Amino acid sequence: MRKLIAGLSVVFMVGLFASCNKFLDEMPDNRTQIDNLEKVKALLVTAYPAKCYATWLEPRCDGMADHGATLDGTQPSASFAFIYTAYRWDEYPSMENDDDAEAYWTACYGAIAAANHALEALDELGHPKGSEPYRAEALLCRAYAHFCLLTLFTDFFDEANRGTNPGIPYVTEPEDVINKQYDRETVAATLAKVKDDLAEGLKGVGTASDFVQPKFHFTLDAARMLALRIALFERDYPSVISYASQLIPQPTNFVNIVDQQQQPLLNADGSEVKIPHPNDFASLFCVSNLFDWRAANSAYSGSTEFQLAFCNANNANIILAGEPYSLLNRTSMSTAYTRYTHGGKEFNAILGANASGVNWYMPIFGFNGAPADAPGFLPKIYEDFKVTNINANTGQPYVRFALFRLEEALLARAEAYAMTGEYDKALADLTMFSQRRVQSENIVQYYYSRDKVVDYYTDILTLSDHYMNSNFNAGRFSAALSTYEGKLQRGLVLAVLDARRMEYIYEGMRWFDILRWNIPVTHTMLSGESSTLTPDDDRRVIQIPETASLSGLEKNSYDHIPQPWS
Repeated sequence: MRKLIAGLSVVFMVGLFASCNKFLDEMPDNRTQIDNLEKVKALLVTAYPAKCYATWLEPRCDGMADHGATLDGTQPSASFAFIYTAYRWDEYPSMENDDDAEAYWTACYGAIAAANHALEALDELGHPKGSEPYRAEALLCRAYAHFCLLTLFTDFFDEANRGTNPGIPYVTEPEDVINKQYDRETVAATLAKVKDDLAEGLKGVGTASDFVQPKFHFTLDAARMLALRIALFERDYPSVISYASQLIPQPTNFVNIVDQQQQPLLNADGSEVKIPHPNDFASLFCVSNLFDWRAANSAYSGSTEFQLAFCNANNANIILAGEPYSLLNRTSMSTAYTRYTHGGKEFNAILGANASGVNWYMPIFGFNGAPADAPGFLPKIYEDFKVTNINANTGQPYVRFALFRLEEALLARAEAYAMTGEYDKALADLTMFSQRRVQSENIVQYYYSRDKVVDYYTDILTLSDHYMNSNFNAGRFSAALSTYEGKLQRGLVLAVLDARRMEYIYEGMRWFDILRWNIPVTHTMLSGESSTLTPDDDRRVIQIPETASLSGLEKNSYDHIPQPWS
């Protein structure tokens, strides 16, 4: 562990979260009139979800453990009860919390409401000159929030049944009544509306010059990132490559790796080992624009310094930034506040070795006196605090959280290349990604090659029960596992998934990879009770909030649980 910090003083304020207004709990005619373009712009600031999914998605993932108590030996505060229910994949939280799935649902529909009111106001204003970027922003915000809900609260990743599986209400008009009734339609119908808004938004999306703080708004690059994520989740790999390549150039100049006799090094299949030339434009672009953990390790020593550096919206790698109200900073700090977090062994594996042959280089911190099995933590989530009652010293914590980062595009393109048989291009993207993530500055050491990937993953790929070999992923690969190409293709996907798992630790993105690639997850309580979330388990779909189902919205099925807690 690179650094240690002194014991943490865990102090909680009564009323940590102010209560969140429920979506549409105010009559429309009581709202502020939006009668000019400046007010539309101000309204659109609220068209992004004010909550964060990462806090309650990360505990649902693999590699998590029940440590029995927090760092100081006590049980977590009631403010973190939602972590327990997330860890157990319970249908509903044990108590209401402003940082759980229901709060996120409400925040998304609140953002959608703001987008719809902005669109209505622009219609009423007659679309004045210069308004097109803000109309596009409203459409993109509406698409983004609906897509987030669609991938979480429906069985979106059951591709064969998108035409029949229930979707989520796609709200396109400002409500004129409270608690208006909606139909869920189907996943396919909801997705079509998301893509319609995306396509329309892309036509008029603005540039950085249209916004005072462009990193907090949908610009062209942010719209492309949304399009890329949708394409990746749909497994539309040609579109992934297209959108990613509009964000990150493709390398065109390569250099051979040579053996001790200065002859081109060959892979087992006879192909030459080549890597992007260090002076290639794409390679230099990645060096300049990806977040540089190696430089951060040299420049900073305190955990807060790392957090501020990683979350800085001015970083070139941050495409769309947010500041949601969330406890994410606290839930990411090992067992300081919660007993349910990464296992120590699993944490070290996530941030340790990879197929390049050189370990990831991350500033791992720990606490003096922490139990031996407690994980360290990676300081990447910075928390601010908004005081709402000075006398009572209460308020809301919020975090600096990137909704889209450039690294996502590079890794998505690598996966797409792997799945379309362009293996050397996938290797090139993984090598460029590693330039700012591994301990060595010598590209001759940390590159990815065909043989490196095959050698690194062959042992686990030969396991009959590995998820890559399950019936749930049957038919996805172009070559049989028994062949070199079959191992290479599957190994490249695993290399990308491992890189994404490291890159997005604490940020909830692993959950989407679990859904996309049908990864089973087993959780165990300290008591020994355990359960496995299989790819056909209904608990993979987040349940519709009770407030919504009580209003008539159809609930998700929670009947099929093959391996319940026992």
